[in-house]
Amino acid sequence: MNGFLVLLMVLVASACEAAPGTRGPDSRAAIDGALAALRTEPAVAYDLAGGAVLNVTGKGLAQGTLPLRGEQAPIVRAGGDLYLRAPATYWQAQGMSADRAAEYGARWARSTPGVDPGWLLTPATLAQALRAAVPDTVRASRITLAGGLDALDAAGLRVTAVPPFRVLDFEPALLGSGVSQTLGDPRIGVRAFRPSEHPALRTAFDNAVDSLGQPFVAGPVVAATVTGNTLACTTAGACTDTVQVANRLLGEAPEASARLVLRSSVSADRLGAQDCGQELVTPFDAATTMSCSVKFALPKVSGTAQVSALPAVTAEPVADLDPAAFKQAAAAELG
Repeated sequence: MNGFLVLLMVLVASACEAAPGTRGPDSRAAIDGALAALRTEPAVAYDLAGGAVLNVTGKGLAQGTLPLRGEQAPIVRAGGDLYLRAPATYWQAQGMSADRAAEYGARWARSTPGVDPGWLLTPATLAQALRAAVPDTVRASRITLAGGLDALDAAGLRVTAVPPFRVLDFEPALLGSGVSQTLGDPRIGVRAFRPSEHPALRTAFDNAVDSLGQPFVAGPVVAATVTGNTLACTTAGACTDTVQVANRLLGEAPEASARLVLRSSVSADRLGAQDCGQELVTPFDAATTMSCSVKFALPKVSGTAQVSALPAVTAEPVADLDPAAFKQAAAAELG
């Protein structure tokens, strides 16, 4: 009788130890299977803070939004570069003057906000980073999510508890201490695109590429200097200010050019003042001639007027884009 009791106690104790099973082969297989599936996904949608959604393909193309300065900032990653359309407050926080930040806030810019999410969230890169952040020694806990979905949580990485194994979401801190500054603090949701959704993703990417225009290049500075100007006027009251400009790149800006903006104030006694301008894109470290014209309404009396011009030129680096190549890469990857 005593032997039976001892045997019964051993069996009960063994069952209690096996029930949690959070570090057993099943949980490890689920995590490994989910990361293996993520690694080979052609495209993934990431749910970020504030309702932002970022779509990233297996080869690093990206389209969507990032949560920056309390706003959803559109981004595109193409040709290995990240293009961002952030609010002026974001650029001011980077140290820009209010006027320059307002210009940047009104258009796209080639920039990397702390980390390049298009590279970091490429499915294979992300799977490798999560694998390193959740080693075999980490114990997984079985949980039930909203909607009744069974999941395993290993140090902030959540995967489905039953096949097909897939990554559900993860804590940004698993990717490094500075990642939350770009991606936000809330958990990042992960959803793989179905093949039937690839055409819509490609269309969204192509439309974003079409909207890029001539993006600024954040970081380097272009210094522009007026080296001379000539003002010529006709008897009909038309005046043209011709300005010589030299520009110099301070910093590095590969695959980029200088965008020059001329603003000239032309004034005359008794005729008032008028402004004119011109914009053009030119190579870095080059001399350029710019010009603009005004037309004065002349009085019906004879006489002469002294006319003068005060030109000013500002400059910014702008990216040289090949939208057709960007779209071709998307077509090759997404069909």
